[in-house]
Amino acid sequence: MNEDDDLTVDPEDEEPSQVEEEGPEEPGERSDRESVGGFRMSASFSRSLAPNMDDYVARIVAPLQEHVRSMIPDYRAIARELLAPMTQRLQEQVASIVAAVPSFSMPPLDLPALHAPVLNSATQELLKSISEQHAIAMEGLRWALGPLFDPEALRGLNRALLPPNLKDHADEIRASQVHEFVEQEGIPLYLVPRGRTALRLLRAKDLAERRRVLGDCYESLMEDCAAVLEQADHEVVSDELGFALDGLGAMRAGHTRSAQAMFTVTLDTLIYRFYPDRKARGVITNRKRGADVPDEIDEMGVRDAFVWLPIWNAHEEFWKHKGDKVPHYYSRHASVHGVSSRQFSKRNCIQVLMLVASLIGYADRIARESD
Repeated sequence: MNEDDDLTVDPEDEEPSQVEEEGPEEPGERSDRESVGGFRMSASFSRSLAPNMDDYVARIVAPLQEHVRSMIPDYRAIARELLAPMTQRLQEQVASIVAAVPSFSMPPLDLPALHAPVLNSATQELLKSISEQHAIAMEGLRWALGPLFDPEALRGLNRALLPPNLKDHADEIRASQVHEFVEQEGIPLYLVPRGRTALRLLRAKDLAERRRVLGDCYESLMEDCAAVLEQADHEVVSDELGFALDGLGAMRAGHTRSAQAMFTVTLDTLIYRFYPDRKARGVITNRKRGADVPDEIDEMGVRDAFVWLPIWNAHEEFWKHKGDKVPHYYSRHASVHGVSSRQFSKRNCIQVLMLVASLIGYADRIARESD
C-alpha cells in the first residue's frame, strides 16, 4: 500500500480505532506537509492560512474592544458613588428600628408595603431616595444598552452571523437555528445549499424528512455545489478541487456510487490538510455516539463551527467487526469500511458532495482573506 492509498482510507484509530482491520497504520504522521501548488503547510492548514492573526487582533480588534468599553458607563462606580453617603445613615436607622420594635419582622421586599407602622419616616425617606437613584441608574443602563436590543440591530447581528448563502433570508432563519441544526446533522449549511432549500431542511421535523429534501432537491443541490466549486480557484485547494470536479462529472453522468467514493476520499484528504497531526484530527474524525460537541469545536468561531460540526457528525463511529448495521444515512466510516447499496445511494452522494463543497469553499475563502 503506497502513501497516497493509506492517506485516503485514514483509519483514525486513536483510542478506539474506526478500522482495526485496516492493516498498516497511516504513514508519516508529520506536523508539516510537502508544498502543494506552491503553498507550504507549516503546522495546520487553518493557521498557515492566517499567519498575521495576532497582529490583526493587536492592531484592530483590541482597540475596537477598548473603544466599545469606553462608551459604556461604569455602573458599579456610579452605584458606589450614589450609595456611599447613605451607608452610615442606613446603619443608624436599622439600629434604631431594632431598638424601637422588639417584635420587628421584615415584610416582603415591596416598597409600598414598607409603611409607617414598620419603618419610621427617616428610614422611609432613605429607601425612597435609594429607589429613585436606582431608577435613574437603570434608566441610564437601558439607554446605554438600548441599541443592543433594538429590533433592527438584532436583525443586523443575525444577518452578520449567518452563512453567505443564507443572509438574504435573515428574516426567516436565525443563526442559532443553523448552529443547532449542524450540531446534530451531517448536512452542511455553510455556502450550500441555497436559502429556500436550507429553510426546508431546517423546518423538517426528523431525519426522514431531511433525507426526503435531499432527494427532492437532488438536482438543485448538485448545481449549488457546482457553483461553489467553480468559484473556488485558489491554488491552495487546486488538487482537491480537481478531484471534486471529477466526482461531480461522474455524478452528472449517473455514476453516483463512483462519485460518492471520490467525494469521500477527497473529504479525507481535505481534513488531513487542515489537521496533519493525528491526535488533533481524531477530534474531528472520531465521533462517539451520544457524545457532546468536543471542546475544540465548541470553542471555534461561528463560521468555523458551521463548517466542522456537520463533518464531525458525518464521522460517527461504525464498527463492522462488532456487528454494527450499515446506516442508510451518509457515514464516512461506513462508506469506506461497509460498502453496500444501503450506504451508497443518491442521497448520500449529494450529502457528501455538500460536505466537500462547503469545506473547499471555506478553505478558498480563508486563503483569499490571508492574501
